[in-house]
Amino acid sequence: MQGCPASTEGRTTVPAPKRIEPTNLNEWFGDKIRRLRKARGWSQIQLGEVVRLSGSRIAQFERAEDVPPQDITELLDRELGAGGQLVEMRPFLARSWEKKWPEEIEDIEAQASRIQLYTHVVPGFFQTKEYATALLGAGIPFFGGDLDEKVGLRLARRSVVDGPHYPWVRCVLDESALYRAVCPSHVMRDQLLHLLKECEQPHVVVQVLPFAANRAVIPGLAWATIWTLADGRTVVYQETMNNGYFVTKPREVAIYVSLYDQLHTDSLSAEASKALIRRTLEDRYS
Repeated sequence: MQGCPASTEGRTTVPAPKRIEPTNLNEWFGDKIRRLRKARGWSQIQLGEVVRLSGSRIAQFERAEDVPPQDITELLDRELGAGGQLVEMRPFLARSWEKKWPEEIEDIEAQASRIQLYTHVVPGFFQTKEYATALLGAGIPFFGGDLDEKVGLRLARRSVVDGPHYPWVRCVLDESALYRAVCPSHVMRDQLLHLLKECEQPHVVVQVLPFAANRAVIPGLAWATIWTLADGRTVVYQETMNNGYFVTKPREVAIYVSLYDQLHTDSLSAEASKALIRRTLEDRYS
């Protein structure tokens, strides 16, 4: 009968593949590259030729198996007409641990109006060269790298809190950091004296979380830094043994902020913390 659809009896209808939505920023980034590429009618090989890479390398980016270097990201952004979205997103992507503090993190840290952290050692911002050498040197047998380079990069972070556009820094320092023998006594003494000097800066607040607080601390929080950026966004950088990644979802960021605020509430006041550091200097490192 004219106008009737052909019979499908005896045939199996194969449904169109369901598109899997990205579940994290890396997948979103890769999916964005894929959609922009297809909008231009390019294959992965053709896009690779434009940005001087192989098609398989483009596939890795699209599958979120790796993050393109900064210069390649800029090329992709320009050639795909992303309008700066890829470049803006790249600093927030998780990537394999790099041997030195990533340049992207330095850039973001320089934009911060507030930095909050909890740590079991003296924060990198306030470390002396000798303390940093002892601390970083302990990891060389396991992770390799050039110790002098690592120390130089660590000391360079001082400019974040000592520069002309310094952020407000609030650090909760676990009491164990005052006693842990990560270096010789004379190095520890100089480090604590330097920390006291840093505490006198009006934009720096260091509060000691005492053993008496009896607070159960979430282990990962000691490897997390909370940044409030100049545009009002709050992001978290979470370090692990082999990786580092950004937490940007508001709900997840709120958990970090809440946990940190609990530690801050249980900590000694800034003045009481300085008094404890002075007593520790007299009792243990005089």
